[in-house]
Amino acid sequence: MTASKNQSTTITDHRTVDISKLSQMYQHYIETKEKHPHAVLFYRVGDFFECYFADAVTLATELELVLTSKQAGADVGRVAMSGVPHHSWERHATGLVEKGYAVVICDQVEDASQVTAGRLVKREITRILTPGTLLEDGMLKANRNNYLAAVVIAGDNWGLAYADISTGEFLTTQTTNLEHLTQELMRLQPSEVLFPINAPDLGALLRPGEKSNSLPECLPTTFCYALRSQVPFSQAEARSRLLEKFKLRSLEGLGCDHLPLAVRAAGGLLEYLEETQKENQIPLQPLRTYTFNDFLVVDYQTRRNLEITQTIRDGTYHGSLLWAMNRTTTAMGGRALRRWLLQPLLDIKGINSRQDTIQELIENTTLRQDLRGLLRQIYDLERLSGRAGSGTANARDLSALADSLSKLPQLGYLVEDARSPF
Repeated sequence: MTASKNQSTTITDHRTVDISKLSQMYQHYIETKEKHPHAVLFYRVGDFFECYFADAVTLATELELVLTSKQAGADVGRVAMSGVPHHSWERHATGLVEKGYAVVICDQVEDASQVTAGRLVKREITRILTPGTLLEDGMLKANRNNYLAAVVIAGDNWGLAYADISTGEFLTTQTTNLEHLTQELMRLQPSEVLFPINAPDLGALLRPGEKSNSLPECLPTTFCYALRSQVPFSQAEARSRLLEKFKLRSLEGLGCDHLPLAVRAAGGLLEYLEETQKENQIPLQPLRTYTFNDFLVVDYQTRRNLEITQTIRDGTYHGSLLWAMNRTTTAMGGRALRRWLLQPLLDIKGINSRQDTIQELIENTTLRQDLRGLLRQIYDLERLSGRAGSGTANARDLSALADSLSKLPQLGYLVEDARSPF
């Protein structure tokens, strides 16, 4: 039965319902929803993940699915409902995340056939998906990083941390001039930006284009913003979390001991990962600190005019400088080339090192062809190892990881006599 027949009596706001009059399952649904009020809750019921009340309207509207209704109790009536098959939840969740929504997955954690009559099937939150915390291969673009960023601002000073949890990259920096912060965010194009505020709507995820009085002017409205509490971004809390994560006694080795805003941003980002990833242990690389003196700063307008990653006319990848240059054979190489073009080196030694490698590959045709042939047999090791480390890898991922790792000794053998620093 569709909602149109009972539109006037279908309930779409769970806050208007007396929860004590709901069935046991709906009570649990609302209890779970209230812990994550700003996310769309996918609730497993048999062979489907279902959404109720306002989330059902969101799911049906955004993904053009059927909005129907379901009986929630004799004294309550029908509530809005929409659902997707359990085997295709990733595709539908991806559609919502791409539109800037957070998605909470509440799955059945016991066999329903073994549950005695009258007892509710046990369900728990198994995943929280936000634009910057995706791990599944089908949700990510192969040739570009999926960055989660965190920003802390104090006057004209700012700290920035960003990570790609699918590859393990984790970097931080701190400097002055808020215009530089704007340019750095435009370079990174993060899928999600964490920003600490003191406001009653903490946890809200602002989708691209949405305005908030809590956001300073230097933060572009083209990104998703997750509004966070100030507590995990405090100096003491952030420092303690970083030391615990990397099992250190000091932050000196990470290069950010003297950068309080960078430390705060990195610590707040870690706390967000702990909250959203639940039982998944994200294998982040040790935090790296970088400075603007290491790279040529290319502002957004210049990148746009040079058409480095997309064309001016229609904003597509096809026809850009990256499209013309990209002859990489792995997704890892494609992401690295993109980073190099967007963040050119200033260090002469580093530039010469890259040029020496390119020259040797041009002159040594056999080595170049052998390397390309072998690299074609290697899958995306960065993301495969990330999923394996987080415990989300499936059998196919593990098989691809094993096949790729077995090729590494041969890869080392090919370059052991090379003159340049590969």
